[in-house]
Amino acid sequence: MSDSETAEIVSVQIRLRHRLMELGMPDGTPVENLSRQLAHISVLGRNFAEHTLPLFLSIAPEHSDSLAHLGMSLKCDLDEIRDSLTDIEPDLIEFVQLLRRHTASTRHQ
Repeated sequence: MSDSETAEIVSVQIRLRHRLMELGMPDGTPVENLSRQLAHISVLGRNFAEHTLPLFLSIAPEHSDSLAHLGMSLKCDLDEIRDSLTDIEPDLIEFVQLLRRHTASTRHQ
């Protein structure tokens, strides 16, 4: 991961953390995990969509070494996204439940 990607992840993470807390999530591990993993997924997903996949689509089939190397990059990117999604699942469920409770309480007011 490049320095610019790391800086972008940190920037998005800070904004996400503030937003999650603004929506009523208590400070602590779930907020930290959600903000970190969502930022990571966001940056990785965008880089995959804007760089890795277009490069894969543009390389001529006769450049098999380049395609093989890029194939490994595709797998690594997708593995990182999958791992982040797996890591975030329990905290995301908790957040969705918090939003449902919030929505239910505002309907009754």
